[in-house]
Amino acid sequence: MKLRRVLTTVAAAAMAAASLAATASAYQAAISFQNTVYSFRNGMSDTAYAAYWGDKVIMWGGNSEETWPDKIDNFDWDINGYVFDATYTDATFDGDGTYTVTADGIDWAQDNCDSWNFIQVSTDVPFDAFDPTGTPTAFVTTATVYVDGVAQATVENPPVEKDANNNLVVNCVNIYNTDCPKYEGAYPTDSLSVEFTVEGLGGGATGGEDASGSEGGSDAAGDVNAPTTDKQSPDTGVEGVAAVAGLAIVAGGAVLLSKKRK
Repeated sequence: MKLRRVLTTVAAAAMAAASLAATASAYQAAISFQNTVYSFRNGMSDTAYAAYWGDKVIMWGGNSEETWPDKIDNFDWDINGYVFDATYTDATFDGDGTYTVTADGIDWAQDNCDSWNFIQVSTDVPFDAFDPTGTPTAFVTTATVYVDGVAQATVENPPVEKDANNNLVVNCVNIYNTDCPKYEGAYPTDSLSVEFTVEGLGGGATGGEDASGSEGGSDAAGDVNAPTTDKQSPDTGVEGVAAVAGLAIVAGGAVLLSKKRK
């Protein structure tokens, strides 16, 4: 009875450890923006344009295929707007640190716009930990907008809100949010980036304290190809925990067998 009871206890503890590790996963962050003629990349929770989210930018162009006749191949009759190529560098992170999300590879002059409705960081981090109306345990302490690699505006303690999935959205520029300062920086010709710092999640930045690798760009891109409410799960170390748990069972069995021989 004693042997069976101890083995059962060891196995249960090992299974609990493995289960705990299996639930751990990295979070994602992505740049989201809309200019004043409504060219945009939506946030993660908006799935209406999911087919374009990973590598496209939508420009309405007056909702007419005649607006830019030389770009007729880019007109999408399903949405009645133009769809152009874009390159997005999203961030994958597992805790506190400084991260960068970027949009480039876009012809920013195509729609003749030079101002923003909003620039945001969309994430799949649960908002409750950041909710300023509750008792927040995590914070976005700063966010900086970079245009063509040059810092344009830094917002300390940027206003945060929740999306349709109750996940964190960080506002860097937002004409609809009175807590956001007015943006007076440049408009991109090459790239648009946001560097933001998170504190209170614990853990640490994937790939080091600064997962961005450099200002205004990211070397730690997440493999994000479409909006999702499910967190991607890169290497969480489950195999290592399972191996340790297995060793614990074997070791426990060896000790018990040794005692039994006595």
